[in-house]
Amino acid sequence: MRFSLAVPLQRIVDGKHVIDFEAFMNEVRAAEDAGFYSVVLGERRIGNTAYTTSPHLLSAAALAMTTRIKLTISVVVLPLRNPISVIQDATLLNALFPGRFRLGVGAGYNEHAFTTMGVDLADRSQLMEDGLKILNDFRDGKLHVDVGRGAVPVRDPALGDARPEIWVGAWGKKAVGRAARLADGWMPDPMRTVTVVNDLANEYRARCAELDKQPRIAILREAFLAETDEEAAATFGPHVLEATRQYFPRMKGGWKDGSDSTGKPWDVKVDPFLQTIDSPDQIRIEHLMEDRFLIGSKQTWVDKLTAWKEILDFEEIVLRSRFQYGPEPEATLESIRRVGADIIPRFRD
Repeated sequence: MRFSLAVPLQRIVDGKHVIDFEAFMNEVRAAEDAGFYSVVLGERRIGNTAYTTSPHLLSAAALAMTTRIKLTISVVVLPLRNPISVIQDATLLNALFPGRFRLGVGAGYNEHAFTTMGVDLADRSQLMEDGLKILNDFRDGKLHVDVGRGAVPVRDPALGDARPEIWVGAWGKKAVGRAARLADGWMPDPMRTVTVVNDLANEYRARCAELDKQPRIAILREAFLAETDEEAAATFGPHVLEATRQYFPRMKGGWKDGSDSTGKPWDVKVDPFLQTIDSPDQIRIEHLMEDRFLIGSKQTWVDKLTAWKEILDFEEIVLRSRFQYGPEPEATLESIRRVGADIIPRFRD
């Protein structure tokens, strides 16, 4: 089992959102020292966020300041970007830092981001499909253009055999089927329960079997390791709850409607407690701890990881241990060090 770490660039200091590159790099270096496989960065085009509009640039900086650890973008919202530009940047990074960059792409869901970028949200599925095909054609050297003296390759020959992995972030059956067909691996989001993720994983594996491909799964979980369960919950709980509650207003109470759960991160059929929830403020950490969060002591981590590995058979788990809301960077650094000392050696393949 591989362990990776999702690291935020921004945080809130004295009520203001700020870019904290020092805290970001401290966590990247700590993850490298602790034996993590990859650092994972997100992309966000609008609004207050812990991520960045330019994850390729941030990846380049982090790769130049480390020696071993991979950098992964999860995810570039592919329908909002020119796929040639996305894969050119990814391939250059993998050429400059061989084998240390991985590209994750997703279809996106935020209608305001689509409006801002001048793209119709209704077109996202087709744009995602077409974009992935272009990414693969570029990697395979199949794209050529006639410049008046004959066809020349779109891919710069100087890039050599650099070929970044492409993973798809997805949470619907059609989307995981696309991941099986057109990507090297699949990563679900952290909001859904392990039970729901397993249903999608079974769909993904079935599609891979039809294609005679090896299924590759990396799960993402909100995670914090401390000496005791109580300490971990007290340190990380308020911040993970704040992040979790941000998603509920978008659903406008739709979490209680069990008629169609397609694409919903929250569904009363899966989480019966939602029937008693009328506002996000009523959500408590106890509602989410069992089947979503990896928060607690070493023994709690070992027990959950053992059970989840048996159910999902994933090759990698991405841990998110800090948001823009908190905790303070030093607390997260201590959690990272603990994972390196107490958890990674226990589960190393």
